[in-house]
Amino acid sequence: LHDALPISMEVQEKYFQLITRARHNMDEELLPLVREEPAALQRERTPLTELLEFILQTALHEGASDIHFEPLEEEVRIRMRVKGEMRVLFAHMPLELYGNLVSRFKLICGLDIAEHRLPQDGRFSFGGKQENSLDVRMSVVPMITGEKIVLRLLNNKDNFKGLAQLDLSERNLELLKHKCTSGHGAILIAGPVNSGKTTTLYAILSMLNQEGNNIISIEDPVEYRIEGINQIQVNEKIAFTFEKALEAVLRQDFDCLAVGEIRSSQVAETLISAALTGRRIYGTIHTPGAVKTVYRLLDMGIRPYIIRAAVRAIVGQRLLRRLCPICRLPYQVQQNSREAHFLGEAYRPEDIYYHHNPQGCPQCGHTGFIGRIAIHEILCFSEELSEEPKDKEVGASLISPDCLLSTMREDGIAKALAGEIQLEELMNIF
Repeated sequence: LHDALPISMEVQEKYFQLITRARHNMDEELLPLVREEPAALQRERTPLTELLEFILQTALHEGASDIHFEPLEEEVRIRMRVKGEMRVLFAHMPLELYGNLVSRFKLICGLDIAEHRLPQDGRFSFGGKQENSLDVRMSVVPMITGEKIVLRLLNNKDNFKGLAQLDLSERNLELLKHKCTSGHGAILIAGPVNSGKTTTLYAILSMLNQEGNNIISIEDPVEYRIEGINQIQVNEKIAFTFEKALEAVLRQDFDCLAVGEIRSSQVAETLISAALTGRRIYGTIHTPGAVKTVYRLLDMGIRPYIIRAAVRAIVGQRLLRRLCPICRLPYQVQQNSREAHFLGEAYRPEDIYYHHNPQGCPQCGHTGFIGRIAIHEILCFSEELSEEPKDKEVGASLISPDCLLSTMREDGIAKALAGEIQLEELMNIF
């Protein structure tokens, strides 16, 4: 139990009670698993389904975005990702019970319960009424110790935000609004995994979601369902890929097109071509930031002068833990310290910064942090076109000091000075 400190003893005891009941009913559960319909699994009440429901409800209560079921040598560890950090949810699950749990999840998602050698992906809904239900995306990957399951909790209304709620600075917010609502071209949102790119994309689409706009999105998966937007779900199992969806959508007379993730050179080239024809294009891409996105596009075969002509802006972002405003602790950065060196010209001895309180308070659940906050940078290109460079490395000339109004580092320092994040965490990124 000491391995699962974030979870109360009362919750731990309830978990082990359900584990015991499920183990006693394993033989009774095994035969019906093969015959049951996925829809019926949500309605029936067995010890195993009660256990799964309890795990999901506990993770939701803790604010988890992902749940990891990890088979070890002698037992299964259940962890969750909360505010970007991995934490133990329940440390012990018997391996013999885990096999039934995996089969149950596969049946709910309509997957092959006899396949244990290949990865599988699926999704299901959890909850009561449709408006209160939660979409869960499941990934099953075989490990040397068994099949690992990762559940991504989607459609959480608390995570859906408007553009004004994205922690953008006032200048960045006005710039992004202007770029998204005027002219044509591509707006790209860049960042690593779990950096809030999809949240930003949906906020932009919600702002543009008006009766006079035909908006189409291609996603894998559809994480939020927005009335008024034509959302397409990619299905790799039937070869309905991003490429095929794009080919079909180009004949759909759209005003705005959003792509959940730019993964291949073909998708990038198609989107850039559409942007050059006077359409508004929006998409996310996995890169460390706005500047590195230029090099990623160059690696995908997009010519530098085409990037400047087609891309209106690249938004780079990352998520950091937000300091609890109730219990945060103030301090001053000392001269010649590592933090002072990091701040550089922004360093002033009289400035007050903050770090988290290890004991925390009831407001933050005694963690010192409350939620997460984004830091941003927006890279814009001038309207003037340059000649095609002879060398791909010359693509760096696309980025001039006037293109990047403020870097993520500068935005982070401003938010650290405002007491929203701690410098130490910002320094770990840069």
